[in-house]
Amino acid sequence: MRRRCFLIALAASLLASLEPARAAEPFVGVPEGIEIRSFHGNPGALQLISEDTGISAFVTPSFGGRVMFYGIEAQNLLWFPRQRGNTSALEAGGYQLDIGPESRGIPPRPILWAGQYRSEFLRKFTVSVKSLPDPLLGVQLIKEIVIDPESGDLGVTQIITNVSTREVSFCHWDRTLVQPDGYVIVPLNKKSRFKKKWAIRRGDVGNYVYDGDSPESDRVQIKGGILYAKASGKPTKIGVDSDAGWVAYAWRHYLFVKYFPYYKTGDYTDGGCTVEIFWNERFAELEPLSPEVKLKPGDGYRFPEMWKIIELKDEVTSLKDARKAAKKVPRSPFDR
Repeated sequence: MRRRCFLIALAASLLASLEPARAAEPFVGVPEGIEIRSFHGNPGALQLISEDTGISAFVTPSFGGRVMFYGIEAQNLLWFPRQRGNTSALEAGGYQLDIGPESRGIPPRPILWAGQYRSEFLRKFTVSVKSLPDPLLGVQLIKEIVIDPESGDLGVTQIITNVSTREVSFCHWDRTLVQPDGYVIVPLNKKSRFKKKWAIRRGDVGNYVYDGDSPESDRVQIKGGILYAKASGKPTKIGVDSDAGWVAYAWRHYLFVKYFPYYKTGDYTDGGCTVEIFWNERFAELEPLSPEVKLKPGDGYRFPEMWKIIELKDEVTSLKDARKAAKKVPRSPFDR
């Protein structure tokens, strides 16, 4: 029954993803599946727990409403700095919902990025975190997060709400920092807009372009219509216009899969990419994108995801191992 409720919640998020977002009724008290704890200096962190699997997630309302931990027992698949002295885009860590497209050069948004979020308990195993309104950009961000108590899968419904008196236009930009030295796995689009079916980012902030004619990286390998990349080395950002609706990351003997809806007619305005990946020596970043949508005052735009952790029998130490791991990825729950 609990599993069925989780799947119904995900399905409802998908159906509502292009409709105005409405606030859920808060739950009174602390519901089953949630504990209030401190997490590495973040007071009032919310731990969502799947006791059946040992998988849990920590959400930090005091620091941008981020998911700072998603893993099994003490093993965190997400990356964050132990010293939180720098809250820049590349140092804050964990998962954060940002707004894009990045190529537009949107002004800094510290309220959304690292500010205090308000938390609510929606139901068992489910929390909501809401930012303060950003007066410059005219938006407020909401994340509704639910853990499946039986599988440990995490449902993350991301909502951008227009709280201004003017029309705004943005896309969802999921920024999930994961541990370094793993292997990115993402299917390519057979009808890609890119000549090589993937692209590498060039240029500076506000002038980014994605070169899909002659992308080159010694970290990238294409096999069987899937891009594999060793996520380590000099700072690199690549993009794909994948229509598969998932991106995975193999690290040690874990496979972390992020599922999200793909809209064939959607306006993907960050170079046409539906998924972007960044890596450097310290971490890797998985970045699913939604289409860009114009929002009238009071409107909200939902973009749901489902996260899954799969334990692998053997550790992934090569691109060959990553190709074997790719066969373990189940079909997307958002396939319609």
